[in-house]
Amino acid sequence: MQNANNKVSIVWLKKDLRLLDSEAFTEAAKGDYVITLFSLDSNRWNAEDISTRHKIFTLRALMELSSKLEKMKVPLYLANCDLIATLTFFKNQLNHFKLISHEETGNYASFELDKKIQKWCKENDIVWKEMRQNNVIRGLKDRNLWSKKWNRYMGQTCLPIPIFKNNKSSNSIKENYFIQPLSKFSFKEVLKFSNIPYPCFDDASLSIPEKLNEKQNYLISSFFNERIFDYSKNMSSPLTGEFSCSRLSPFLSVGMISLRSLFQEVTKQREKVIKNKTDNRLRNLRSFEKRLHWRCHFIQKLESEPSIEHKCLHPKFNNLRNEGPLTNKQEDFLNLWKEGKTGLPFLDACMIYLEKTGWINFRMRAMLISFVSNNLWIHWKHSGLHLAKLFLDYEPGIHWPQVQMQSGTTGINTIRIYNPEKQQDEQDPDFIFTKTWNPNAYSTKKPIVDLKASSNEARKKLWATRKEENFKKIARIVYQNHGSRMKRTVKSTPNKQRPIQLSLID
Repeated sequence: MQNANNKVSIVWLKKDLRLLDSEAFTEAAKGDYVITLFSLDSNRWNAEDISTRHKIFTLRALMELSSKLEKMKVPLYLANCDLIATLTFFKNQLNHFKLISHEETGNYASFELDKKIQKWCKENDIVWKEMRQNNVIRGLKDRNLWSKKWNRYMGQTCLPIPIFKNNKSSNSIKENYFIQPLSKFSFKEVLKFSNIPYPCFDDASLSIPEKLNEKQNYLISSFFNERIFDYSKNMSSPLTGEFSCSRLSPFLSVGMISLRSLFQEVTKQREKVIKNKTDNRLRNLRSFEKRLHWRCHFIQKLESEPSIEHKCLHPKFNNLRNEGPLTNKQEDFLNLWKEGKTGLPFLDACMIYLEKTGWINFRMRAMLISFVSNNLWIHWKHSGLHLAKLFLDYEPGIHWPQVQMQSGTTGINTIRIYNPEKQQDEQDPDFIFTKTWNPNAYSTKKPIVDLKASSNEARKKLWATRKEENFKKIARIVYQNHGSRMKRTVKSTPNKQRPIQLSLID
């Protein structure tokens, strides 16, 4: 291979699919010969919460990144086999290399894969350097310091696109049938290599644009210059939120844009507003900035306690709902909810819209989860998995804590049960959204459950659990480790029951 005397860095791409403000690429470019790798390891690529629409979005982003890297003489390899086998192949080809990636707070499958790679690197004397990507802090000891660290990190200058001085050729590795340079593929060939059937796509997958960077830039420009003026007012309704929300969450989820660069764009826009007293965007900019803060806040929960994906944040709730196989009646109810056939016109319209587009605004997400968890009394693991597959912007660290919050199982948040009929009156009073996405709604049967009775029964069960012995004591521990410090600060005290710190939107 060329540049054999140089140290080789392999950038293992997980989600941070960008060059601007990328700590992984910046580190790799410090004199090393650079190769990039995206693995289709089935443990990660075919995890139960990953759907075709996620894969299509990721592959589109990868193809654009590959095109940029090719101009810099940096090859991007796609490997459709076990990641351990892939790294072993590279080791045999290169003899030695340094592995670089970003620190990821992903699903449990990605956490388990990281542990396997950590073990392999140790056994093969390979240095694996994981770079920070936002203000999610690995091994965080004190939540009281988190906001201060967030402000410090977000205020640092964004890293420029790196220059790869030593890369002179993209023909570095002998190709084989399971590791190929992405640049040689058309998109249809990428789909075949990635074992994605074509053209059996759902509507959300088909709507993903080919030029994602162009779409991202358009969304940023239109949001800050046009759409943000009614952001706070319009975000709650699916009818107006579709236009007024930023719609940048899928790009943040795959890391096409860094949170820091987006935060600094907010800061720049806010400075403009302060100088121009006729500009009324200030309140909306502050509201959007809070959501960038909350994004890291929620992901930090999963980083500190990965079991949140599988177990209730407050353990007293673990056996409240049926965690195992559903009864026939529960299975029927869950399927009717999935298909948008609950007999509640507005709620069903929201589910149909989400299934078709891959996105819906936050309040409606909360309503969907609240109904299936509380009115149907189905465990959040069953419904949460389905929604994870539908959300194009699925981010495990946001998704699972939010699913638990709306299901009332955190122990530190207010129990809130959304009434779909009340939400209809408030968010779509003229039935415009409902009739557009659920035109046959009013010819269906009555709701599958009595809203008032099922809501009262859910409140009764949830509050009864909150009154159990030691509930408050455990809740204080949960708050100490995961609670927001935006409004008040809790004095940090040593606690033997603190969960072990693991080493690994809008």
